[in-house]
Amino acid sequence: MELALMPERSMIDVNGLVKDFGRNRVIDGIDATVSAGEVVVLIGASGSGKSTFLRCLNGLEALTAGEILIDGVPLERKSGSLKQIRRQVGMVFQQFNLFPHLTVLENIMEAPVHVLKQKKDDAIQVAQELLSKVGLSDKRGCFPATLSGGQCQRVAIARALAMHPKIMLFDEPTSALDPELVGEVLTVMKQLAEDGMTMVVVTHEMSFAREVADRVIFIDEGRIVEEGSPVHIFSRPQEKRTKAFLSRLSH
Repeated sequence: MELALMPERSMIDVNGLVKDFGRNRVIDGIDATVSAGEVVVLIGASGSGKSTFLRCLNGLEALTAGEILIDGVPLERKSGSLKQIRRQVGMVFQQFNLFPHLTVLENIMEAPVHVLKQKKDDAIQVAQELLSKVGLSDKRGCFPATLSGGQCQRVAIARALAMHPKIMLFDEPTSALDPELVGEVLTVMKQLAEDGMTMVVVTHEMSFAREVADRVIFIDEGRIVEEGSPVHIFSRPQEKRTKAFLSRLSH
């Protein structure tokens, strides 16, 4: 007798997503699903709608049409679910957005203490564990202005993780970094993937997409043109627009 396989738990469901800015349609009817523990990388030219799509997933942009469910719960700005869902979805931006007047440790503790109402001692312990995870235990008392860009971005990742999210969103987290600092941030992201974190990543780092992604989605003009495994997308793309985009990257 064969055992039935358990269906994969869906963490993100996007149905008919449309996002307009005035008369400009940036997202044009996207349907997508991300399973628990899956790493999905979004690729595409600048202005294709990738970052807007990511911001919709975190409730930072109001939807023009369609729906988004996070772990089965509708993301609705008018309901009380938005704050709760945002706590479950961590986001790391291009810019680090650290509080300059707070130390590294205090930056990580800020939201758990004031939003989650954690006891200060517990928040300190979690923050120290996360700093160790991102390789910055020795920087706990430093201020952001004394850190490199790569170190600041690793602190930003630790700060997002301090909220115990179910999902992590990354919006081109290495694009503002000097090339020699990119690797240290990608290493932390690879470790998160190995730990089973559900991740959606917008990036131009194709080597990261090849190595870490379970699935790659190519977006153009606000639509999903093609999606599949890294091998499928990078070695055997089917769509003309995908081939043209990847060809431009190689030149």
